[in-house]
Amino acid sequence: MPIKKLMHLLANLFPNTDSGDNPMAVKIFHRMNVVKDFFVSKKFKKNKGWPAVQGNYVVGNPNGQIAVCTLTTDTLIKQIVQWDNIAIVGKVYTPNLGIEKIILNIVSNPNIRFLVLCGKDSPVFHAGQALQSLFQYGIDKEKRIINAIGHYPVLRNLSVEKINQFLEQIELANCLEEKNIEILHQKMLELHKMNKQPFSKNNGTEFTEIISEQAEFSMLKPGGKRIPLDYDHKGFFVITTDPEKKQITVKHYFKDNKPGYLIQGHSAEAILLSLLQNELVSQLSHAGYLGAELSKAETALKLNLKYEQDQSLKKTN
Repeated sequence: MPIKKLMHLLANLFPNTDSGDNPMAVKIFHRMNVVKDFFVSKKFKKNKGWPAVQGNYVVGNPNGQIAVCTLTTDTLIKQIVQWDNIAIVGKVYTPNLGIEKIILNIVSNPNIRFLVLCGKDSPVFHAGQALQSLFQYGIDKEKRIINAIGHYPVLRNLSVEKINQFLEQIELANCLEEKNIEILHQKMLELHKMNKQPFSKNNGTEFTEIISEQAEFSMLKPGGKRIPLDYDHKGFFVITTDPEKKQITVKHYFKDNKPGYLIQGHSAEAILLSLLQNELVSQLSHAGYLGAELSKAETALKLNLKYEQDQSLKKTN
């Protein structure tokens, strides 16, 4: 029954006193509201679908009131998740898909009333700054977080209603860049003492409704046809490793087998970026192949495995 109808019904059942007050109706209303919140909480306990979406997090007590985002800091998670009243602890890097997952997992749990923001923010994506801006300034008509400075801070996969519910349900405890575990523990204790009731406007939101708001992907099957080696007119590459120097060597040859370029390094990514920057690869499939081979070579050096191009990694004798 909607809240307004319930209030009118109680007002009719219990007439006002001479002073115009209706203490009996108010008392019954508050008691019924407490009972409603209790059953919302119980309903949530039985629902095994939470958290609603996958992510980089650890679940504590699903009936806890506090969610914690440690941004890019790993070391805080293991200890914080053991504290009382902690529902979930996780990291976030991006100011779009990452924040969307935080919102979906929080609005699907009416018990969560606080979000503690701590740890080191990403110097590239600034997800922490974006969360601060979301609470302080909100979103524009394109669902872009106002005044967020990270890359593409747009919550395009969420409805405005879900974003607004998140902002109404949650109180942000801003401890951005704080990594001192004792200071953070003290902050959690302060929030725990506030003992807020479950968010009643959640109304037991169904997880199917939450999941339907996520972006839908088109399924592809793995596999395909490898393009022949001589298809790339820019030439081909020979990749070797030096276990003693922990070094990858890439030799580039032109199509007529004439030596082209030589590059040596320790990072598969850095070598691949150099090849692409110098326009030595013309085919996407060739770039993908090189990325896979260079990653294999780097892995072999790190794990003391034997690397041979186009072969599976093997243990050294």
